[in-house]
Amino acid sequence: MSGVSITLLCEDSQTDAFVRRFLRRRNFGSRDIYTRPLPAGRQSGEQWVREEYPDELRAIRGRRNAYLIVVTDADTNTTAARRAQLDAACRREGVRQRDDRDPVLVIVPRRNIETWLTYLGGATVDEDTPYRKLKRESECATHANNLYRMCHEIQRLDEGAPPSLREACEEYPKLQR
Repeated sequence: MSGVSITLLCEDSQTDAFVRRFLRRRNFGSRDIYTRPLPAGRQSGEQWVREEYPDELRAIRGRRNAYLIVVTDADTNTTAARRAQLDAACRREGVRQRDDRDPVLVIVPRRNIETWLTYLGGATVDEDTPYRKLKRESECATHANNLYRMCHEIQRLDEGAPPSLREACEEYPKLQR
């Protein structure tokens, strides 16, 4: 165990599988990572993340050696608009918005995580086209390894990386061991 705990707040199980594989490359064990389970069929994943975010942000501030990683798709919005929606949810709940001191990473794939997976699989992408889901969530292991290599080992993304993935890599240094 690394002595660090991570709470994942994700829209769907594919995103959870991808982020977990990426974190395992960083030597975080399965016991270090807790995923808030998405309730089945009650609402959209985006809505659920937005509604749960203020409580999770409040909770993480009271814990030592803990991180919150929030992953929510921009869909057809901008990444800034999705982040603004998270900030608005905090204001509604009376929770101070995230700042640079908080151990919180907010990751916003645009259009969705499949855009990143397609890019990390070697294809040219744009952030407006909807891309296919992987047949099995476990197929994202190679994609997570590719992102780890770019973000952690060589510390730069390859040419043609989606802008939202570049933003995510800017959040990445907050995650320290």
